[in-house]
Amino acid sequence: MMPKELKQVWDGYYSQRAWRELDYYYPTETVICQLILALVLLLLTRYLLRPSARNRFELYTDYHSPIIDQTNQHSLRSIIHKHCPSLVGPRAYFSPTPWLFSGHLQTIYSAFGNFTKIDQVEYERRIIRVPDGGQIALDFTPPNRFSNQNDPTPTLVVLHGLTGGSHESYVRSVVAPLTQKFGWRAVVANFRGCAGAQLTSQKLYNAGATEDIRLIIQYLTTILCPLTPLHAIGFSLGANVLAKYLGEEADRTLIRSAVVVGNPWDLYSGHCFLESNFLGRIYSRALASNLRALMTRHLKVFKARSSPIDVHALFSNPCQSLYEFDSIVTRALGRFGSTEAYYKSQSSTLVVESVRVPLLSINALDDPIVTPDAVPVESVLENPYLVVLVTKHGGHLGWFEGLWRPKRMIDRPIIEWLRAMNQAIQINSSSPLDHTLSEPSPQTPDIQVLSVRKLGHPNASSEEVSGTIQGL
Repeated sequence: MMPKELKQVWDGYYSQRAWRELDYYYPTETVICQLILALVLLLLTRYLLRPSARNRFELYTDYHSPIIDQTNQHSLRSIIHKHCPSLVGPRAYFSPTPWLFSGHLQTIYSAFGNFTKIDQVEYERRIIRVPDGGQIALDFTPPNRFSNQNDPTPTLVVLHGLTGGSHESYVRSVVAPLTQKFGWRAVVANFRGCAGAQLTSQKLYNAGATEDIRLIIQYLTTILCPLTPLHAIGFSLGANVLAKYLGEEADRTLIRSAVVVGNPWDLYSGHCFLESNFLGRIYSRALASNLRALMTRHLKVFKARSSPIDVHALFSNPCQSLYEFDSIVTRALGRFGSTEAYYKSQSSTLVVESVRVPLLSINALDDPIVTPDAVPVESVLENPYLVVLVTKHGGHLGWFEGLWRPKRMIDRPIIEWLRAMNQAIQINSSSPLDHTLSEPSPQTPDIQVLSVRKLGHPNASSEEVSGTIQGL
């Protein structure tokens, strides 16, 4: 045999041997399956991220929106189109994280995800005593930025969810960029007994209690920072409180614009919605569990003989629903005739048509806690100051996008709205939107500052009661 032929035989032998060894370690069927799986995943990813999967926002505004800019030439609607690209236009869409494709997953991730290293905010806490003897914890950021009464820096007042606080990730997702990137200030008004604050009276908070936010606004505008333009945002239960306050105050409010996120709007409809399905009842009991944990921390206050609460009934049922908690605690403390009367009388949908400042409402249709039927879409026809944004996905205070490290999308339209409203709204006494910022209000509240201290960087893991699942 010729050397050339020997070489061909030799090469063929080792070539076949190499393929046999390769097939032994990596069977052909396995390789083919892996290639098919990779192709399927690639096609699925492209399908989920296709332009049509980017759920377009549904924005509801009145065509005859009010004139609010300094030149008296631009309406609220035109300002939104010009300065809020995340609300209208090509950028007005939401592509949810592929593995957070339902409202339940978005809500659960917002409750149990680790956000401790994201949107870190340093607060300074002031404990104030209000006329009824109760205490409220106000968390200010950036620290030491509220010492100058003549500082005209715009300030955002924040109301959190059911048993949350300034540490919540949904709060920090707006506060951090607004204060650190755009130079604003922020005040988180923690509800009584929340975020590590002591409860010193038997007056708690509820979804319709607006007395405290009214006192806080007066304190800010008459004592602490009388020259600052105030804006406000509320999340979940705090959204209902804020919307109800704005409706009650109408054109008397000192707030210049506001945002409500995940607002239940109609509390009775929300109760019926939660009790109408199995998962809703699970959420209801989770919310009640967090409220009982809050009550446990302040149990001494409610063990007094004068307390209207049946403490034994409160803790006798570990599977208590939100309705049952409200029947034992909220109804008694608020002196409502019934739990249904509480729900029906404290809903912000009753007064939304009286709001006289630009108000942006944001809700998701797949919110497992808030029924979409309660979103006041038709109210924009009765109130030109109301703008309603509805997304197909997002869950309850979720709206996570991105693949590996999901981040909230909703902070973009919120910040665009706040900055646009602050820039546009005229400051003179001729408009019902405005108030004279140069002179303090004569109604100075009887408020005493008890302490001032730095909190550092609080986060959800440092609180006994945390997570957004409690934020109805």
